[in-house]
Amino acid sequence: MKFSLFNTKRVLSVPFKALMFVFLLFFLWPPVVFPSNGSQLVNTDRLKDMFAAFVKANGPWKGEDVEISGLRVLPKRIWVPSGNVTFEFDDEATLFHFGRVSAVASILVNGKAMRKARVCGYVEVYEKVLCARDGLSRGQIISKADVSLVRLPVSKLRGRFFESPRQVAGLAARRSVRPGQVLLSTDLAKPVVVRRGSRVLIVAVSSNIRITVPGIVEQKGAEGDFVRVRNIDSKRVILARVQDENTVLVNF
Repeated sequence: MKFSLFNTKRVLSVPFKALMFVFLLFFLWPPVVFPSNGSQLVNTDRLKDMFAAFVKANGPWKGEDVEISGLRVLPKRIWVPSGNVTFEFDDEATLFHFGRVSAVASILVNGKAMRKARVCGYVEVYEKVLCARDGLSRGQIISKADVSLVRLPVSKLRGRFFESPRQVAGLAARRSVRPGQVLLSTDLAKPVVVRRGSRVLIVAVSSNIRITVPGIVEQKGAEGDFVRVRNIDSKRVILARVQDENTVLVNF
């Protein structure tokens, strides 16, 4: 068995780690301004307040409906030359959505850009959304009495929500909905008016002619859907648009 006084991998790893540290410090780390007699520390709390005010004033929501939390400024300590400090936000377009947002702020001293900082935070928006009042069963046709408006945070809602009872009246629940649950577009659908085996009147219309023949529906459909219908007389299957529970339309 051979013994060695030195571990080659370990010896080589020390200068390599030191070299990587120097590289990260001087090339990847943001520039650091060290304080001097003519320097001042940027008030990051003021920067946070201005960021929050900027989002509320320029976003697509009403200011009273917006709540901003978890604000941070990176780097945490910023030194600039003495003078009048003001801020400008560069990434205006990225600010106007809810959830986690960030923006780059230019720090100006006497109107001259000196440093940049990133402001991060969580934007929550509260809106009145439509919820099931007492719960809904699958297939239930919704009336205005079945829903209510509740002011809730919407950043974590996955899907399109509704803001008026008129948007959902007459629709059917695609699945069971719990009492108080937010109604999303994926929860509702137009009610089925014809089903497989339903007897309907096939109406064929052209500019001058209107023909009607009896038919049997071969698939379920809602008003406005296209379904397969079998002509009872000719046994031919055609595609027709559902007008109501008794009538389907074809054009020729």
